[in-house]
Amino acid sequence: MGKNYLVEKAKGINKKQLFLLAIIFLLAFGTRGHLLIFEYMFGFDSYYHARMVGFVIENGYVPVHDTMSYYFMGGATPPTNTFFWYFTAAIYKICTFGAAYDKMLWVQFVKVLPALFGALISVAMFFLGREIYGKKAGYAMAFAAAIVPSFVYRTLAGFFEEDSLGFLWLVIGLVFFVRAVKNPVFNRKGVINAAVAGIFFGIMALTWEMFLLIPLVLGGYFVFALIHIYSKRDMKQFFDFIKLFAVSAAILSAIATLNYGTSWISKTTAYAMKSIPGSLEFAAFAGAVLLIALLAYLGYGMRKQETRESNAKTINLIAMLLLYGIFLALVVTFVAIPNLFQETSVLGQSVGEENTGKQFFASKYNGLIVFPVLALLLIPIRMYREKNEHLSAMIFFWILITFFMAWYKLKFTYTFGLPIAASVGLVTKEVFYYFKGRSGIEVKAVAIALGLMMLVGAAAAAIFVPDNFPHIEQTNPNWKNMLHWMQNPENTPKDAKIFNWWDEGHWISFIGERAVLIDNRNLSWEGDQDFARFAVTSSLNEAIEIIKRYGSDYIVLSNDMFLKISSFGNYAYNASDSRDPRIINFLYTPHYAVPCSKTNPEGAVIYTCGGNRWNEEQMNSIPTTWKSQAFNVTEQSVPYFFYRDPDNMNVYFINFAVNDSMLAKVWFQEPETAKYFEVVYAEQGLKIFRVNKEALQA
Repeated sequence: MGKNYLVEKAKGINKKQLFLLAIIFLLAFGTRGHLLIFEYMFGFDSYYHARMVGFVIENGYVPVHDTMSYYFMGGATPPTNTFFWYFTAAIYKICTFGAAYDKMLWVQFVKVLPALFGALISVAMFFLGREIYGKKAGYAMAFAAAIVPSFVYRTLAGFFEEDSLGFLWLVIGLVFFVRAVKNPVFNRKGVINAAVAGIFFGIMALTWEMFLLIPLVLGGYFVFALIHIYSKRDMKQFFDFIKLFAVSAAILSAIATLNYGTSWISKTTAYAMKSIPGSLEFAAFAGAVLLIALLAYLGYGMRKQETRESNAKTINLIAMLLLYGIFLALVVTFVAIPNLFQETSVLGQSVGEENTGKQFFASKYNGLIVFPVLALLLIPIRMYREKNEHLSAMIFFWILITFFMAWYKLKFTYTFGLPIAASVGLVTKEVFYYFKGRSGIEVKAVAIALGLMMLVGAAAAAIFVPDNFPHIEQTNPNWKNMLHWMQNPENTPKDAKIFNWWDEGHWISFIGERAVLIDNRNLSWEGDQDFARFAVTSSLNEAIEIIKRYGSDYIVLSNDMFLKISSFGNYAYNASDSRDPRIINFLYTPHYAVPCSKTNPEGAVIYTCGGNRWNEEQMNSIPTTWKSQAFNVTEQSVPYFFYRDPDNMNVYFINFAVNDSMLAKVWFQEPETAKYFEVVYAEQGLKIFRVNKEALQA
């Protein structure tokens, strides 16, 4: 009986569909999997998550205090949403049959899992598209998700963060939600689908805080779906829709509240309110009140059969115009307020992802950006035209909200990737509608146009991925070699405390396995500020006091800090005004390192450093230790200081202010400073200094 059942089920599988989904899965995974050729992972936060999951694998729980970071605070407190850590730890345990934690084996998992999640999400988009618009649209959605650069980027092999997994639960939840409310009937099947949707939405809430998109998107959808169902269907479906929607919303709310408390509600409301410019708040409120009153009046008149049809058309016309009005408001906001959420704090201005995202649209979306614009224009017409099209309102608000987010914040460009894929499905569906029954030439022309747009996306993804290799693979400064050296207990003790800048904090704690002062989470403004003050101060006494305050054992500096020193000035004095007299001198050029290459043409050694070429004698005449006298001072040029690394890998051009800073004095071993900070590692743009604590206490 069981065997026959399995045989019958196997016969019922749509083999063509399975084959196409396998192709999409391989395309999505292959596009993202290019980075598997590298030794380590992508980005910075990936290393934090990898380290914390490693702890879970090894110990079975999340530490109360993360003692590998912020040691002066007694360690950092991990977040509450740790489902991602436990989930991926479980994958490791299952796939290794319960084997003990092995760091390098775990690194291989960390590299593969994001690409795997991205491929699964792409396949899941097919089922979402099929439920809403049919198979053809589903394939278009899945293919677009597989190759749209912004979504590919955050699911690249090795981009191991909670956002690589979070959208999987969202898309699966939406599939079940659509099944529940597409033709709403409050029966056993409908309730189960709504409940499963709520559970998956809740799992997203446990995984990633971006679940706040769900109430924002479904909130806008709910209003227009109610209008659509009320005017085009019977009252039973109207109330069944409300009940099914309530089931999903209640389960999501319960899970989110258990994890975050009620703060997620206020945060969602705050996001919505912050998105409306102050000058438009009253107009938006007044317009909403008038619209609700008009719709209520028309809806009340629909009780009478003789006015029902005309009022329904009027209501749907108003709804269509309102959707266009919302789209127009988005465009006006983009044009009139180019920097709506501009950061004013030093930290906000210095973190790249807090920049606006609009200037990156070409690389993040390329030609595919046409599809969401077309979708926003087509959806209101489609909803007005079709009886069963309330689900398009969900796509409308998913596109609209994430379009807004991506335009104003670079860190949100990822959230716009899947809505672009959804818009491809919608446009595909509309193309087939408008050209149904038309001549073959017209259909082919449209198919070619759509195909070209998709190929643009695929080609861009093929270029985009190789251009985004793991940052840790750069060779100057070569962090990977230095971290391997640091990890060796013969070089630095296991309990060593590192005085470091936050940029590479996660690298040091995961690969170097040493406790860091601060890391990429920026949980301590005091720690950020004190490292920056140490770097820019000209006072050895102040630098010593800072080091003593934290009890650090080693200092890590990199040659790119000479370029960053103006930013250090902003942090040190919490000043974002470039005219501030405490930091203005650090802004003047030069203050940078230039990498050098060595060639041996015709037996004569030549060093090429930027636009400069020197023979060996000239190169060796450049000082390697700190000088108080500027180099090459003439009446025609600005005085500057000129240094080289002992291995001739880099030369340095720095101004007076930078030369007088502790960064330069420590790096180039100014004699008095060298008594307290001893070089123990100096290779390929990186130096580690041991803090001489005996000298500090003398």
